[in-house]
Amino acid sequence: MLYTILFFIGALLTDTSRTDAYLSGQYGEATMTIEGRTQGGFGVHARSVYDINAVHRVFGEASYQWNKSRDNYGVENADYERLYPYLTTDTVGGGLKTETYSFRGGYRMEKKHVIWHAGLMFRAVQSYREVDPRPKNKVADLTVDGSVGYSDAQYAYSALVHVGRYKQTNEVKFYSELGESQIYHLVAPATEYARFSGNKKNSYYHGLRAGIGFQLSPRRKGWMAVASYEWNRVTKELEDNVNIPIGRLDKHAIRVEIGYRMPLWYALLTAGVDIRQGTQYLYGAAKDNYYYLLLRQPTYLEHAWQIGAEGSYRLALPTGYMLFAGHMAYALKNHSDNDVSERFRLLGEWLSDDKLGIEVSIRYTFPIKGRFSWFIAPVATYDRYIKTTHHRWQVALSTGLTF
Repeated sequence: MLYTILFFIGALLTDTSRTDAYLSGQYGEATMTIEGRTQGGFGVHARSVYDINAVHRVFGEASYQWNKSRDNYGVENADYERLYPYLTTDTVGGGLKTETYSFRGGYRMEKKHVIWHAGLMFRAVQSYREVDPRPKNKVADLTVDGSVGYSDAQYAYSALVHVGRYKQTNEVKFYSELGESQIYHLVAPATEYARFSGNKKNSYYHGLRAGIGFQLSPRRKGWMAVASYEWNRVTKELEDNVNIPIGRLDKHAIRVEIGYRMPLWYALLTAGVDIRQGTQYLYGAAKDNYYYLLLRQPTYLEHAWQIGAEGSYRLALPTGYMLFAGHMAYALKNHSDNDVSERFRLLGEWLSDDKLGIEVSIRYTFPIKGRFSWFIAPVATYDRYIKTTHHRWQVALSTGLTF
């Protein structure tokens, strides 16, 4: 999240006023099926940067994304990568339909070597299934961010801070007369909370996050660099009859990035580590629907190291231009040993596997009339899971207007 904000601030420094409005479609397949064996969908997007004058700038973007997956295995949550190991799971699964709404907007001012901005981001997600087991997930994700810095003729030096609030309701229902399957709540990638298996179906996640960052951004060409830290806490509660906290996840993310930008290209190297610390809530005997908390015990620790590289190159053509871009990242995970349930051994291997990810894209933009141009942009992504040798791929195509 913090990387996305920092990158956007850099774009606010270098971009000229423009608006993009476009449609997108995507399709993918996977042998690692937490998100489905196949998935596809479409989206509608708009984003704009507008200069009121030489000092004041406003910006915004909004999008709607619809996605349908098939043969999902195990996980019944939205945002599973953010919430694990505290996931709601079963052994049946099935396809999901997902709708995502997102918005970002803000204001930036630059005057007498001082540059600052204030922004707001909001994301809402709804995912559901129309056959048993029937999860219905609703996500509300809000972030407020700001920055202040010093700018000169070549660079801007900025400090940024953001705070956010996250919520997800996770309900699983059954309507079949043939009975219900068991619902489990994980406390490690392959370990369920045995006490609450089967009799607790509805969950509530809530949490806070905060981050700081420092960024060096060139106006036209030169070095660019980012150093950032983000803290993220999410607590899972079971909601049947009474709210019972069963787990709390604290995540610490540290990033360092350095690169160089020229008018027609840029290259960037990244490195970082994510530290996940899980705390399990242990209870004594229940009386009058009240569970007596005995202790909160640290039960999970994971370090995920990442390195990556990305870049782009703009090629001028007799009519329009092409923008080539690529990104590659490798993540290496290690975590504390836990008791492994044979029921979820495979899921645990997927969640804790090392991953190599590659993305390449080409954007062709050609003029139509005046300020108006049309663009078409195919994108391909490929993820390889190293230990389990699973993989997933996706292709996407975007096309629309820029003016």
